[in-house]
Amino acid sequence: MTRAVVVTGAAGGIGAALCQRMRSDGYLTVGIDLESSAAADVELQLDLRDSERVAEIGGELAADYELKAVIHNAALQPLGIAGETSPSQWWDTLRVNLIAVDALVAGTRASLADNDGSVVVVSSVHARATTGGITAYATSKAALEGWVRSAALDLGPGIRVNGVAPGAIDTAKLREGFARWGASAEERKAVLRQRTALGRIGEPEDVAGAVAFLIGDDARFVSGAVVPVDGGATARLGSE
Repeated sequence: MTRAVVVTGAAGGIGAALCQRMRSDGYLTVGIDLESSAAADVELQLDLRDSERVAEIGGELAADYELKAVIHNAALQPLGIAGETSPSQWWDTLRVNLIAVDALVAGTRASLADNDGSVVVVSSVHARATTGGITAYATSKAALEGWVRSAALDLGPGIRVNGVAPGAIDTAKLREGFARWGASAEERKAVLRQRTALGRIGEPEDVAGAVAFLIGDDARFVSGAVVPVDGGATARLGSE
């Protein structure tokens, strides 16, 4: 059977870069998204809030391919502060950002174990230090990193589980988020560059490279880890 990697959120900027990198590394890419994901070899349009269907799809993919990795990149980021985020926003965010990867693992676990496979989640710097107004998103990413640690114990030794935590990555989603700051894109980018040790905003390919490392043999003794991909932004003490 064909060796494959499953990428959720494949239609976005980071998702497309993940698909392209996995293809260049020799894997067939199965992209899962609500939207069409042209960068994937195989497109599956699926609502990740439907956990039962997600698990079913995982089982179908495990039957069709030798799965090397599940990369969970899909995420919702509703705007809303603590106490003013609606229950539906909370549930949708948790289902997509967190529960979907567990559902995928339910369907793909045996195939991943048979192929020295990995699960890699795309978390966020907001899991550890965040800003106001995105309570559900920040909470879901913190929970996702907790899932990485727990799943690494549950799924080892056959499956390694890790994550990456991107900072500011130059995608459409980042640019859309500038609106809540009341500043122009260029003004906000200048602030982000100033606060990042490497003096630039990340590219989707930076995230894809880190994920490729975690999937590959060079990371064969790495599990339960979340690697920051933020240009050193979280190294800065915010009060100074």
